[in-house]
Amino acid sequence: MATGTMTVDELRSLRLGSLDTAVSDWKTMAGKLELLATGGNGETSAADLRKKAGAADWKGDNATVSRAFVTKTAAQFSDAAAEAKSVLAILSGAHTAFTQHKADLQTAVDDLAKRNIYVNGKGGVVAAVPPPGVAGDAEIHKPTDAELDIAQNRITKILAGASETDRIAARALRQLAKNKYDFAGEGSDSLKNADREQGRADAEYWRREIAKGNVDEWSEEKLARFNEVLAYQNDNPAFTEALAVGLGADGTLQFWRDLADPGQGRTPEGDRAELLGEVQQNLSMSLANASHSHSPEMEAWKKQIIAAGPKDFGHEGIMVRPYGFQIMSNLMVKGNFDSGFLDDYGKALHSFETEKKPFKPADVWGNPLIASQLDYTGKGPDDDFGAPGSDPMAGYLKAVSHNPDFATELFNRDEMADYLLTEREFYDEDDPFDRGDGTVQSRDALGKALLAAGTGINPDEPHIIDSYEHTEAQKDAFAGTLRRLAERGDDFPPELRDDMALLIGNHGAEVHQTASAINTAEAPLHYEHLLEVTKQVARDTDSYGLLMEGVNQAIVADIHAEHKGDPVEELQRAGQTIGFMETVRNHAIETDTDDPSWTAKWGYHVIGGAANFIPVVGDAVQRGVDAGAYAWQLEEQARIDGEKKEDKGRNFSIRQVHLTALSDEWARVNPDHALCQEGDKYPRQQAIGTAAFNGNDTANGAVGE
Repeated sequence: MATGTMTVDELRSLRLGSLDTAVSDWKTMAGKLELLATGGNGETSAADLRKKAGAADWKGDNATVSRAFVTKTAAQFSDAAAEAKSVLAILSGAHTAFTQHKADLQTAVDDLAKRNIYVNGKGGVVAAVPPPGVAGDAEIHKPTDAELDIAQNRITKILAGASETDRIAARALRQLAKNKYDFAGEGSDSLKNADREQGRADAEYWRREIAKGNVDEWSEEKLARFNEVLAYQNDNPAFTEALAVGLGADGTLQFWRDLADPGQGRTPEGDRAELLGEVQQNLSMSLANASHSHSPEMEAWKKQIIAAGPKDFGHEGIMVRPYGFQIMSNLMVKGNFDSGFLDDYGKALHSFETEKKPFKPADVWGNPLIASQLDYTGKGPDDDFGAPGSDPMAGYLKAVSHNPDFATELFNRDEMADYLLTEREFYDEDDPFDRGDGTVQSRDALGKALLAAGTGINPDEPHIIDSYEHTEAQKDAFAGTLRRLAERGDDFPPELRDDMALLIGNHGAEVHQTASAINTAEAPLHYEHLLEVTKQVARDTDSYGLLMEGVNQAIVADIHAEHKGDPVEELQRAGQTIGFMETVRNHAIETDTDDPSWTAKWGYHVIGGAANFIPVVGDAVQRGVDAGAYAWQLEEQARIDGEKKEDKGRNFSIRQVHLTALSDEWARVNPDHALCQEGDKYPRQQAIGTAAFNGNDTANGAVGE
């Protein structure tokens, strides 16, 4: 059997015929041993022998030696039969599972080939598009980065499943064969039960190791073994629940506190710090998996974890004692935690911070007397793995973003949405150590949670969406977010700009209809709120690029969509939205007029940054999207280079390239329209240009100009 993660070549070459033969042979063997053990067909059996031995009148040495020998030998037949049944169950389960794994792999490879994605023998995926000299004029689909990410995840998941089947079966068989000289009569009755039993055994082993204490003195080899078990067991409820319950709530928190920051000048760094980052993430996923259990033991654990939030945890000789909330939140950075647990935990954290007023979160969590190094999931300012991780709201909001349904629910609650978006004072966790880069980590996590709430998508997982459709709850969360952030004006948190750019693009259809509205009161979104938030997003060049990528795609998608009435409306709406976005950009630059870095930092040259959050369109539409995006970037670069004058008034030349590309795309979609006939290019450009002027006027009017 394979070692490590199975490759595509190994799974494909797996000889299931040999395994099928082994299953048949063991089925025969199990039947024969069962006959010898229990009898039947008039044959003498081990059961008969044991019965006669027990009833016989043994004398002398026979009474002590022979009776015991015969009885044990008879029992061995029963144990052998039981073990044979276990071997049969394991092999049969493995055969069934591997058959499915191979079928899944072949289906995936065939599906991906249709999208011009090639899967190599090791399991990697690459785009397989023929060169122009081969393709000629044929329409060839070129896979996007998002499609490649999805494809890689699909293949990786299949190979991981096959590797897990291999590991479980091999371990179960080794367990059955561990005794050289007799049969134990113990074994699993299915591959699924073997997985459960192995999970419980692993949890108990590591519970005992942790209970010995001094986990900070574990060698890197032992820590790596623990991490390896966490990695392949973190989706096994039998393991995850047993580990959590076995450690207990306080024990779980104390374990990570001791492991992550032993103190006394022994804070982990280098390779150990990097390894701790993997342990932290795998332990987080294990606890997330366990949180979905509603057994009495796990329900008690969840309540106790929350109750331990206000407690401090230290160790002998160390004054620094972080709160339970700080420790637990750093064990929530990965995985999908149960919605009920997230709800209760968030309410408790909110209540704790509220009770501490007038002290600010920075005063409560950032106090040097309690701040430990608890987060190893990324590099700090010194380029080494490890950061304070002092603000528990950061880890909590990461967990919220990984459960999009709960995120939507959370940000539709006025009290919590108001607290997170307008009331709470976030702070840079790297302070007060004077080594921060200016990024507020918890607000960065807030942005991801908002993105999940408004899209229904986990922002840390690759995905492909195919429409602008949203639930009413997601629309409400988006609208509420726009309102609250718009009300902040220029106090808009910079960490939210990129995520809001993606969220706006994800709601691109409604955004386009709002930006191009003549009667803004009837727009699907609040016009002034959208205007203010897009202005704030546009204050960062990269975020503005993401924003324009999403809006451009929405415009082209609208041009290609089915509509009633004269399609000239789509041409005019395209122009109006471009005018809106142009005004947004100008006002953003004006807001930061004393900061010349906007143009200096321009570097948005790669199309596709928003691909995970805007709908996939057909190849014909994508050509229009790419043409529009390319035209806009050429235009933007010309502005940066000073070739075109900035002017908030009616200056068609500064957006001519982009508008022309969009009008040409509209003409390609509507070749029979009166504006698309030979010689009518000028009236078509005038129509979209005039609409852009109207977009300028409406947006400027909304801000009082």
